[in-house]
Amino acid sequence: MKRLAACLAVSLLAAAAAAQIGLPEDRFPPKGRYNNSVHRYFPDLDGRLNAVRYGRWRALETAWMSGINRTLDRDFSAYLRGLLADPPRFSPEAERVAPRFAREAAPLFRALRWGQVFEQEVVDVLASPDAEPSVSAARLERALDLYRREPWALTAPPDARSNQAAVAAAPVSARILSSGTRLFAAAAEDLAAADFGQQRWRVRDTVAEFDRSYASEKPPPDSTYWAGARTVTGKYPGVGEHLDRIARFRGEIFAALVPGGETEDARRQRHDRVCAVARRYGIPTKGIREQ
Repeated sequence: MKRLAACLAVSLLAAAAAAQIGLPEDRFPPKGRYNNSVHRYFPDLDGRLNAVRYGRWRALETAWMSGINRTLDRDFSAYLRGLLADPPRFSPEAERVAPRFAREAAPLFRALRWGQVFEQEVVDVLASPDAEPSVSAARLERALDLYRREPWALTAPPDARSNQAAVAAAPVSARILSSGTRLFAAAAEDLAAADFGQQRWRVRDTVAEFDRSYASEKPPPDSTYWAGARTVTGKYPGVGEHLDRIARFRGEIFAALVPGGETEDARRQRHDRVCAVARRYGIPTKGIREQ
């Protein structure tokens, strides 16, 4: 009884901590022997993916607080270069990297957080040493089914929107979003198109290409899974469709937040724009505070 009471107390404390920042507990956390496969077998790739994850949340947090101008974009560039010089070993705790975004835009945060969980599970499934086609197909189908059950899963928007204004206003921040998507797509393609013995060499080349492309400060072309991971989208079209939808949603949220300004009118306009994006993707806007 004492042990049961202690476990119950710990559970209640964890739930209370989650409630304080307005976040639900994970209903369907990733499960299986393939968990953390990228971390175990491809540490160089894992470090770059973690840097991208940190960069995504930091860019959104900065944009949410004040929009992004060229000065803030340069500061963000220095932050990201530090991450890439010493890539993080573990994924970020998103609510700590983007605390205000998590509290004040909870529906958007949850949608993006669950998108990150799904994206990470996909590459872990493909990186598993027992990733035979039938095994991977079953695991990915389960992951996709669990993602679709989430109330924060995205629905298909009626059309795609351009993010060119965001690229012009904040080129560094916009580049990490597009480069990050390209890196995830290329890594997924390497892991899906080769056997376990060949994956290491393909992943090594992908990591080197990512480092070169980011150092050149040129925006990558065709930053989509349909363009960069044809094996994945050919074998698992539902997975590719949802991953690209998550990437477009992230880019549109960022574009809606980019125009800076601390006036009441500027803050209201940013709020209205992100709410419009949320509605297009089927995310409720209740809980998105005016800044």
